[in-house]
Amino acid sequence: MIQQIKPSIRSKAISQISKATFGLLVGACCLLASYDTLAQTASTSASLQQNQTLLKSFQGYYQLPNKVAFIAFDEQENSLYATQLWDQKKRYQLVRKDDTHFESKNEGYAIEFLKNSAGDFSQAKILGRIVCERVPFDPNKIVSLTASQLKQLAGTYLMANDNNFKITIEPSAQGIILKQLWDNKTISFTPRSELFFLNEDGTFPLTFSVANGKVEQMTCFEKDLWLKTD
Repeated sequence: MIQQIKPSIRSKAISQISKATFGLLVGACCLLASYDTLAQTASTSASLQQNQTLLKSFQGYYQLPNKVAFIAFDEQENSLYATQLWDQKKRYQLVRKDDTHFESKNEGYAIEFLKNSAGDFSQAKILGRIVCERVPFDPNKIVSLTASQLKQLAGTYLMANDNNFKITIEPSAQGIILKQLWDNKTISFTPRSELFFLNEDGTFPLTFSVANGKVEQMTCFEKDLWLKTD
């Protein structure tokens, strides 16, 4: 005759089975919760990526404060790259940190893109302190200007902080010619835009400023200001 299981043994067995079942249920719930968390994280990440500014929005040419150096940003294979145009040797792949902040992949150089009041990206801040202005032209490309566009630049200019220094600007076949009246030295410049010019080796920048439809002044490099007198 088969012996009956003692109540205490049977109760203990049921208790162990119940604990095991409860453990499995808790484990399953934890797995499901982890899966939901991962799914939500993936969904949030995908949503953030979809809402990020397109890399092509940052593409273009940015002028450093000295006016002679430029950095070009371009997108390739879903990555943003920065190229120093003054030597064409330094090309940096950028890693995105958030919507408008990047770092160079190998060096960790910080770059932040800034918007103007119209909501357009108009500046790039390099290394947290150097603000570069976005320009609508390729600084490496010489453009053709009409005779009237060149003529409006012509005239005599006085140095803003020392009227003893005068220069003249005259149109030429390739652009303009600057003449220093104190020593009669002449320098030829070619246009990169209607108001921005560079000398032959690209080391001497001229930027003209227009107000009320007329050219009123010219800046050499960053702060060397000349006022038009006629």
